Amino acid sequence: MKDLKKFLSKFDTKVLKKYFFISLVMIVVIIILSKIEITKAKYETSTNIAISPNFAFFIVDVTNQTHSFRLDNIVPSSTPYTYVFNVSNFQDTKKANVDLTYSIEVITTTNLPLNIRVYKGTDLTVNTPYTDFTTTNSDGVYFRHLLFSGVSTMYYNTMQTDTYTLWIEFPERYKNTADGYAGVIELIDVEIKAEQVVGSP
Repeated sequence: MKDLKKFLSKFDTKVLKKYFFISLVMIVVIIILSKIEITKAKYETSTNIAISPNFAFFIVDVTNQTHSFRLDNIVPSSTPYTYVFNVSNFQDTKKANVDLTYSIEVITTTNLPLNIRVYKGTDLTVNTPYTDFTTTNSDGVYFRHLLFSGVSTMYYNTMQTDTYTLWIEFPERYKNTADGYAGVIELIDVEIKAEQVVGSP
């Protein structure tokens, strides 16, 4: 004990207090920062779960392309599900060598009573006009088609990317009968149909 007192007596108590205070402040700051990072990580994780996956189409020729996905565990809500996708006339170094126009068709399996829209860009106030019709296959399965015709022209001498938002709503009014839709899966196809512009080189 005497040795400890002797050892401590060699240090200036004011300096010790100063270093102790600085160390304490640094520890508090580190704890706060670590909590912020954890909170941020949790927020980003939950946000990423809420954000719908993006996908892209590359129309460098006259072709049809389809992106398919399934909606499961979807619930009636006042907040729509949104999927952002791009349509480009180039991919890496490959580019379309003719002018192309394309249409967008969304095909659903009609298992759920969904409202579906396609918006150009991310502005959800201007709806893209479409034709809505239903078909059946040989097994009697119904499919709903939403056809957005001639939504854009892409010129071969310009590298162009168009952005769209696929907006899917499971209306909140179905909350009272949500049990009837539990476990039901909706299959969605987004199809891009590209055609050469008449007179294009």
